[in-house]
Amino acid sequence: MERLTLHDQLSAAAMARHWVCDHCPEQHLPAARRWIAELLTSELVVNALAHGRGPVVLSLTHDEEGILVGISDSDERVPTLRAQSPGATAGRGIALVDALATTWGVYGSDGSRTDADTGGWPRPQESGGKTVWFHLATG
Repeated sequence: MERLTLHDQLSAAAMARHWVCDHCPEQHLPAARRWIAELLTSELVVNALAHGRGPVVLSLTHDEEGILVGISDSDERVPTLRAQSPGATAGRGIALVDALATTWGVYGSDGSRTDADTGGWPRPQESGGKTVWFHLATG
């Protein structure tokens, strides 16, 4: 498992996108699907930095079935999928994750989860917060 700690700075989303691309071998996720991984990572990192405090930890693991990306932050509030008006200028991050990821979910620091079991990974920091994760299948 690879990890990257990001701090609240303007370049954090770009750094996250490049890091995911660099750590995702093409045999585990074809180039045609990499842009989806970069987009979803960017959306979740921006959300985590906007709503949490302190650094965000980005985690990635991959195998022949695809990649699993987790974004851990200090905010214990669980993101929810909401309907958006056509004129809304924000709030589409989770809708994009829901539409484009193979599956996704949230692990709370209290052990709660809002998703299918991923074998215990990724988990948030013990000090609180949550991990929002998504899985992208290879094809």
